[in-house]
Amino acid sequence: KLPQGKMRWTCRVRCENAITMNLGFSRYNMPQSGSMTIMESNGSFKIRPFTAQDNKDHGELWTPVVPSNEALIEIIVDRADKKLVSRNVELSSVNAGYRWLRDFGDRGSSESCNVDVLCETGDAWWNEIPSVGVYTLNGYLTCSGAMINNTAEDQTPYLITANHCGVTSSTDSTIVVYWNHQNSYCREGSASGNNGNGNFSQFTSGSTMRATRSYTDFTLTELSSNPNPSWGVTYSGWSRGSSTNGVGAGIHHPNAAEKRISIPDYSSASGEFWNVNWNIGRTAPGSSGSPLYDSNHRIVGVLCCGASYCTNDSNDYYGRSLNLSWSYLDDWLDPLGTGQQTLDTYNSTSAGSGACCIGETSCIVLSQFNCDNGGGSYQGEDTVCEDGCLQNAPGACCVGGGCVNINEAGCNTGGGVF
Repeated sequence: KLPQGKMRWTCRVRCENAITMNLGFSRYNMPQSGSMTIMESNGSFKIRPFTAQDNKDHGELWTPVVPSNEALIEIIVDRADKKLVSRNVELSSVNAGYRWLRDFGDRGSSESCNVDVLCETGDAWWNEIPSVGVYTLNGYLTCSGAMINNTAEDQTPYLITANHCGVTSSTDSTIVVYWNHQNSYCREGSASGNNGNGNFSQFTSGSTMRATRSYTDFTLTELSSNPNPSWGVTYSGWSRGSSTNGVGAGIHHPNAAEKRISIPDYSSASGEFWNVNWNIGRTAPGSSGSPLYDSNHRIVGVLCCGASYCTNDSNDYYGRSLNLSWSYLDDWLDPLGTGQQTLDTYNSTSAGSGACCIGETSCIVLSQFNCDNGGGSYQGEDTVCEDGCLQNAPGACCVGGGCVNINEAGCNTGGGVF
């Protein structure tokens, strides 16, 4: 019993020799007065409180990973609602992890040839980078996936991933997707293969599987709630075309490590797959389910399989799900029945957006959150690139018989022609 008519229920759960833990509640229907906190027993790590807002239609709740072999579960509720907690909150699964999220044996968190999304390679992709997440299923790290737009552009939280990753109608409620798990700066050389400083504080729990097919290896699942708008998660566009129209990108979590970006040397259609050879970066286990984008920044498929590593130049294979399995996806991704062949990325305006200057010559319209995450300089809400940082981009300024490379303002001040 606590003061002010409250009660506290506490349970300590321990898994000998485990490195991490994850909890599953087969029944979770928290009364409005209640909140549940899960933490390490010493209090050094704590998941944000779960409340009645986490009650879902499927009635389950699966938690993020706790980096310990002992977890403390604490529910605080009005005394009048004590019986509601007893009847409607049931802990049914305690999952023991035998390796930490950042510990993947001899290979480390990622191979060193993989490129952080904060590096220059990712500069032009900050509308799409925030849409990609890494997730656990049944308490274990499995695959990558991406939020994907639909023709209603209503932010229905569809996540596309690979069929072989195991999201089914019986496991879909156990998914926990982590957003913006990326290093805060660009690491170069061997450092890019080390453990990064990404965290797992932003997550979405639970989903309902909508469509899946082993041919072209894809699954579409609808998350039980939208990611918090303040996290800046976007909804990637897609293309049903039979070509990738040149070089695009792969955005992924190799070995479930911090988010990376890879650039193909070429990609071509081969049966039910896109055959991809890499110029910059590679993929790894954990990258499965991540999107392949065409040159117009639209998803054309998700990673199935392959043998690419830093030490070889083998190809990877992405299922041609948008092109060859559209009849499985159209009810969800084209709810308006438009018959569209392509759709662009949706970047929610709820957080505001404006010109984001990246380096001296790159500019893209983003939310301030995503601009800051990308190491850019935000110019303010509703600004456009032409009125902002691109005016400061260097270019040829001709004065008399010679030209120099300076920005337009400096050129005009000096009486030159830009």
